[in-house]
Amino acid sequence: MISVNETKNGDRDKFDTMPGVELANFAVNDTYIRKHKTLKGCGRIIFDLLIVPTIEEVARKIRIKLIYIFALPIDSLIERYRDYGFKRLPSKQEDELHKRLKPNYDESCIFMYQEL
Repeated sequence: MISVNETKNGDRDKFDTMPGVELANFAVNDTYIRKHKTLKGCGRIIFDLLIVPTIEEVARKIRIKLIYIFALPIDSLIERYRDYGFKRLPSKQEDELHKRLKPNYDESCIFMYQEL
């Protein structure tokens, strides 16, 4: 579940939740990339042909509304995820979400999401 629509209600935070699936550790191994330079784009193929259809099938059954990731703060990686259809939240909303949701091991990562 992802919290959205954060507002203050006195001294309490109020927010809605959306059911989602975290896409964790979605990366192509550097060693694989070095050994198979002609196979560029395999991450996109895996995403489009395996991950998205699987999540969409599950979404029809349990009403998942979004896919989300915590991306490393590398401009080229953020841009690649944007090409995949992921978006970032506005800065203030992203900061608030990070306070509640981001795991310690993803401390420097950036929340990105894609609505289904």
